Amino acid sequence: MNKDKIKKDIEEIVTINIELEHRVSKLIAENDHLKQTYKQLYDSIKPTRIRSKEQCDALVSQVNLKSVEISDLNISLQEKDLVITAFNNELRKLKGKDLADNVITKHPIALEMLKIDVEPINPRLLKNRTAHSDYLKHTQEEAAILKEIVEQGKSQNPLNNSLDSAYKYTK
Repeated sequence: MNKDKIKKDIEEIVTINIELEHRVSKLIAENDHLKQTYKQLYDSIKPTRIRSKEQCDALVSQVNLKSVEISDLNISLQEKDLVITAFNNELRKLKGKDLADNVITKHPIALEMLKIDVEPINPRLLKNRTAHSDYLKHTQEEAAILKEIVEQGKSQNPLNNSLDSAYKYTK
């Protein structure tokens, strides 16, 4: 009975070994298949990486070229700006005006100074055409004087921003 039991155990072990060998061979086949798949994927990625690196390098070189172009254009613009400034200065000298590019007045013109203080027309004269026309002429003369003052200040101090807003109010 002992021998039968041992035989039976040996047969079971042989069967288990055969099953395990089948499983191992399946795993080895699957492993080989996975290795082959991953190798193909890696091989397909390699050219793509090379192409993308070449494209990136080409784009970087294009950006560098454009950067050089932009810097050359900026230098050219600065040179032209200097020439224009020199011409403007010469033109002002020829016209007899002092240079006032870098001068900013320390006392800006207050907007209150530019407001026209107009008294209303006397109610008795409301229907008087002559009084109305005189009133309008007087107001226009005051506005013209203020506009002239602002324009003169603007020509003497072109960088004074308060004169810009004052000029806007006199129009």
